[in-house]
Amino acid sequence: MKIIDLSQKFEKGMPQFPNTKPIHIEQIAQIAQGGFRITELTSTVHNGTHCDAPAHCVEGGRTIDQLPLDTFVGEAVIIDADVENTREISLDILEGVQINPGDIVLIRTGYSKYWGEERYVYDAPHLSEELAVELSKLDIKSVGIDFISPDTVDSTTSPVHKTLMRQNIPFIENLNNLDKIDRRRVFFSAAP
Repeated sequence: MKIIDLSQKFEKGMPQFPNTKPIHIEQIAQIAQGGFRITELTSTVHNGTHCDAPAHCVEGGRTIDQLPLDTFVGEAVIIDADVENTREISLDILEGVQINPGDIVLIRTGYSKYWGEERYVYDAPHLSEELAVELSKLDIKSVGIDFISPDTVDSTTSPVHKTLMRQNIPFIENLNNLDKIDRRRVFFSAAP
């Protein structure tokens, strides 16, 4: 079985959602001085490749520890979305795609190639509200994306997040290397 790491590298200076406190990574003990190495890490839980639980945007929604682990593990279907000429990913990406009950939906745009560039954050694609509504009607476990947020980064209402999270469908954000997958269906694991 071939395993592909779909996570972004967690490091100083990595892209973060606007107005998020910067991560802090510091080596505080070295092998040469004390016989072991320790690194201190301070970060929000919404940096790098991460999972958004319903409590992120829905009052009284489930927190990450209240979701079954299989919400993030199982068969996934990859759906391609062309974002070269538009930032909004519309409902038409679902045409001709077989989504089975219990699937994890991964939306592949190729936008992860801009990781580390300002455009990754400020010009990122986002899901249309119509697409979110349709996905919320399906019996899916979660939705993964290879960009920063399913909503626009300047949204103050997060309609896409809320539409799916009200149905207990969480997001996996900032995926990487989806372009390395050569098939439509895969076994996927992003247990938080």
